[in-house]
Amino acid sequence: MALLTSLMAVLLMLGLSGGLTLTTMTESSIAANHRDGVQTLYTAEAGIDLAISRLRTIQDWNTVAAAGTTTFVVARLADVVQTNSLDSRFGTMVTVSPDPNGNRDVLVLESMAAGPGGNRRSVQVSIMRLPPDAQGVRAIETILWR
Repeated sequence: MALLTSLMAVLLMLGLSGGLTLTTMTESSIAANHRDGVQTLYTAEAGIDLAISRLRTIQDWNTVAAAGTTTFVVARLADVVQTNSLDSRFGTMVTVSPDPNGNRDVLVLESMAAGPGGNRRSVQVSIMRLPPDAQGVRAIETILWR
């Protein structure tokens, strides 16, 4: 009888530990997917920032968006950021389009990022170049970020 009781106790503990292991593995997978999704979103936002910094050096925006929607930035996040701690599987592509309303000082940027596990995120931003200040510098203002 003692053998049967101890055997039942061992089986009960085995079932509980198996359930706990399965729950732990599922929670770890959910956390990793969430982390990758957030990093993919940040990669898309970094692509927008990179495109805006490159647009600051271009005097005539009409040359960038003259042919309609053009690919402006294609980069791996690890190549853009100067650190070795980033995952090389994150990449972004930024396209530039002219303003649908025809304003020559407004561009529409769309950054599409891809990450591990099939994560995809997209960020669309409308930017406007402000009139020159006293030194002739034209600042860039974000009109819409979604």
